[in-house]
Amino acid sequence: MTQLQIKNLSFRYKLKKYIFKDFDLTFSDGITLLLGANGSGKSTMFKLIAGVLLPKSGEVTVNIDGQAITDLKSVISYIPQNFNIFPSLTVKEVLTYICQARSKGISKQETKRQVENALEIADIEEYADKKMHTLSGGTCQRVGIAQSILGDPKIIIADEPTAGLDPEQRERYNRIVSRTAQNRLFVISTHLFEDAEYYNNLVLIADGKVNFQGTKQQLIDSVDGKLYTLICPEAEFDKKKLSENFKIIDDIYENNTVTAKLFVKAENANVSGMKPEKANLRDAWKCYR
Repeated sequence: MTQLQIKNLSFRYKLKKYIFKDFDLTFSDGITLLLGANGSGKSTMFKLIAGVLLPKSGEVTVNIDGQAITDLKSVISYIPQNFNIFPSLTVKEVLTYICQARSKGISKQETKRQVENALEIADIEEYADKKMHTLSGGTCQRVGIAQSILGDPKIIIADEPTAGLDPEQRERYNRIVSRTAQNRLFVISTHLFEDAEYYNNLVLIADGKVNFQGTKQQLIDSVDGKLYTLICPEAEFDKKKLSENFKIIDDIYENNTVTAKLFVKAENANVSGMKPEKANLRDAWKCYR
């Protein structure tokens, strides 16, 4: 079993406000989707995990089968948000270079085996001899997956890999992730709710804090009985007053009428005249944003 733990971590850029303050989070085997709006701290968290940034306090630890790992870079592979390096090299040349740099003293035969395996898993064999600058954004991200498994790391973290991809590219990417993540801990960050349909384990963060961690069904269950629909004339819709006891997750204005979906955030909220609603995954996600 592999565990990646962030313990009491605090970080800020120079004299700016803290992005994380006494932050705790644990990831375990399998795929976890880290979902949060732009600016919520996802990229900073991944850079701290990868050792690109150093925390002001706290630590990142890895435990594999009961053994603490001291050299985190030997077990963690990081895919940055835009994987587009060495534009004049071919995909195979890039992977070969990374493989040899990552595993000192590796033989040519073993390098060739690992590179061919990575090309096959990431489904980019047809691009092996193409130069990086000729590839689409989606293909570059798949090269990022290919390089991430060189050296057989136990942990892979991918920062916003589906940003800028069309729906077909995003579906293909997430399908490849599922294949790559076998016997690994894989964490993907995204601001796109649509990515949640591919994965079961979610972490929702906002303003440097974890708002939820669990499965998709647990997320839905957590708002069960707290979701209502209010329909009223537009002239009577007092958004400011409603916000004292409810989070407004949807409001539709039509024909001088407002249809609002509300999440109860106060125990004494008056729900008289409102219709209880069964939450779906998107509703639950909006409640935590």
